[in-house]
Amino acid sequence: MRDGQKRLVGRAVSLCAMACLGGALGLTLAPADAAAQGRPAPMTPKQKEAVAAFKAAQKEFAAGDYAAALPHYQEAEETIPGARPKYQIAQCLDKLGRTDEAVAAYRVFIDSNPDKTKYAAEIEEAGKRVAALEATLPAKVTVKVTPPGAQGVAIKVDGQPAEGTELSLAAGEHTVEVSAEGMKPKSETITVKANEKRDLNVALEKAAATPTPTPPPTPDPDGEGEDEGPSNIPAYVTLGIAGAGVVLGTVFGVQALTAQSDFDEMPTVDNADKAERNALIADMSFGVALTFGITGAVLLISNLTGGEPEEADAAEEASLVPEVIPYGGTKGGGAAAKWTF
Repeated sequence: MRDGQKRLVGRAVSLCAMACLGGALGLTLAPADAAAQGRPAPMTPKQKEAVAAFKAAQKEFAAGDYAAALPHYQEAEETIPGARPKYQIAQCLDKLGRTDEAVAAYRVFIDSNPDKTKYAAEIEEAGKRVAALEATLPAKVTVKVTPPGAQGVAIKVDGQPAEGTELSLAAGEHTVEVSAEGMKPKSETITVKANEKRDLNVALEKAAATPTPTPPPTPDPDGEGEDEGPSNIPAYVTLGIAGAGVVLGTVFGVQALTAQSDFDEMPTVDNADKAERNALIADMSFGVALTFGITGAVLLISNLTGGEPEEADAAEEASLVPEVIPYGGTKGGGAAAKWTF
């Protein structure tokens, strides 16, 4: 084959390749007279930029790096808009899981009215993906609370706190609870569809005023101001003294009997004094025991029956008060007890 023929074949191959790539981008690369002359028309700088971006995008897309391919497709689309870059942008967004953006990109591709013969498969696939993706999109629910200006509005969805009044809900049934300061909480059950947009109006009512609980009385550390009735302590003390008097009187009574027995065996002045002295102390002790016993009993009975303090005072004043009067001469001694009321 001659050199001229080889150059002609090479130019024809190059022309076909550029035509195919330009067709994918929707470009017109050469006028008819250039093709007739067997050589491609030179591309404009803008066309070269679009072709380079599209080539880079295709390389990344084939390698599965959709995040890297996306900006190259977007650059090609911005440089020279075309059906193919639009579709590839939608595919990248779809594969990256950016559902809202993918649906919008597929719709842009369909609405651009691409060639139905050349892009029949892509148009059909775009329609299917839009339907499938929209079925997974959450519903957008805007909660509108009345009365306007309610303070401290809080919203829960299915028992979980939500941020703001713009809710993103999966398709299905949900319970929305709304509360605010000074208002009765209110629950609404709603059923939403995928990708649905709707408002939810919630009217709150004022809560009834909560009565302020009366605080319990503060205990008085000094016991002042409390009417707990008369104390039994004076009665117990008085009865205790009476018991001590009984014990003391019993002890000296025994000693008096012992001294009297000694006097009977040996009648001396000393034994007589011991007997009289012990007998005197025993008598006084029993007298004190009797007096305080009666007084303690009166106080205790008065407290138990709820008597007034004046009655207890009167009973105490009426109690027996012993008065010991010594008597005797130089050879003996003795005492007499007198009770006053």
